[in-house]
Amino acid sequence: MMSNATINGTPDHFIVITLNHKNLSLRDLPDFSFEPDELDLFLLHAASQPDIEEIAGLCTCNRTEFFAAVRSVKDAAHAIVHDIAKHAGVSLEKMRDSLDVIVDASAVEHLFKLAAGLESMIIGDAQILGQVKQAYRHAGELGTCGRVFNLVFQKAFSVAKRIRRETGLGKGRLSISALAVEQAEQFFGTLTPVVATVIGAGKMGGLTSKYLKVAGVKELRIVNRSLERSLELANEAGGKVYGFDELDRVIAESDLVISATAAPDYLITKEMLENNPSWSFQKKLFVDIALPADIDPAITDLEGIHLIDLDSLREAARENELQRLAQIETANDIVEDELDRLGPWPLPFHIDALAVELGRFADFIYQDELQNILADMPELTPAQQEAIAARMKRLAERIILAPRRNMRKHKVIRTCPNAPQCMAELFVPECGARETPAKDVTTEEALARTER
Repeated sequence: MMSNATINGTPDHFIVITLNHKNLSLRDLPDFSFEPDELDLFLLHAASQPDIEEIAGLCTCNRTEFFAAVRSVKDAAHAIVHDIAKHAGVSLEKMRDSLDVIVDASAVEHLFKLAAGLESMIIGDAQILGQVKQAYRHAGELGTCGRVFNLVFQKAFSVAKRIRRETGLGKGRLSISALAVEQAEQFFGTLTPVVATVIGAGKMGGLTSKYLKVAGVKELRIVNRSLERSLELANEAGGKVYGFDELDRVIAESDLVISATAAPDYLITKEMLENNPSWSFQKKLFVDIALPADIDPAITDLEGIHLIDLDSLREAARENELQRLAQIETANDIVEDELDRLGPWPLPFHIDALAVELGRFADFIYQDELQNILADMPELTPAQQEAIAARMKRLAERIILAPRRNMRKHKVIRTCPNAPQCMAELFVPECGARETPAKDVTTEEALARTER
């Protein structure tokens, strides 16, 4: 008989353990990152722990997160955090100060917002959805993904698609630094093949460098007068440091140049580019976010040169601000709406597991009765046996169709604390008695559904 806690291994809790740009500096985040092979070993080891039923990992340039369906929050979280600390070579005390553990409905909410780009450094980041999908897909490949993940991740992907469809989130940035990177993304299509140079390592230059890292530039170069500040920013954003004496060569080798210094005069002029022996007239974008301006507008007279200045970025920021605030509010409302539709934790998952069990139980009865009929009627031909089997299977499926559908549909069933237990006792009296594995939706099938 089913326990109050689980139905055939369905866990009680869904948790997220996250280290990200909100609770940790970008300089320290690499310490907690995992190479692909390391992540595989970590996930397989975690999945072997008695309190962890399902687990997936996500590692990007500005976050390391683990998603887990667990029996005990305390024991499962301790096991995962302990292994992260061991991997990073830090104490458990430091780990507790560096990460967040999010549980149940709040964890599902976090996943929804994460997939939609609401948790990103650049709000509305379009790349994160693909990264979350890959984390889910890889968990399926490793065998650490089950019915809980199939439900919450599918839902997260549909929420992200709904937010993108209904809000246009990510189309408008608020900060000048973010706008500069957004304009560059629009200009090049993607920044992944782009060599980018940031001139200046102050607040504006620092933010721009971090946004470029998140955008995935091929190479980031930082030019600044202060070597100490340049090195600090390079550690945080993953860039290379150059002095002003190398400015001509660095610019010539870059596809994108964003300048954000406090210099009183132009740093980049038409004459400077014309007299640069390393210069090549390929397609280049210059973005000037300095005040006063760092870049002489006359450079646009040169072939292949495009310039975006601070005035145009400010105008775009003003136009985006009101729309942006409304979009974020609408996106959060969509998340709340989808959480309400999902229902309270953990009942939707127990109900889902129960519906599977009902199908298994009906199949068990069908197979048992079919064997009895065939044993009593040995005179039947193979064709007659197949016809009887097909009709009995259809009958079994028709009998359970309405109960299975209503389990997932009716609000009373989804919200009553005792509903899973009562329904299991009424309709699946042998629930958990057999070891026949349930047929879950595969990860690939689940992902395919999100693309429709």
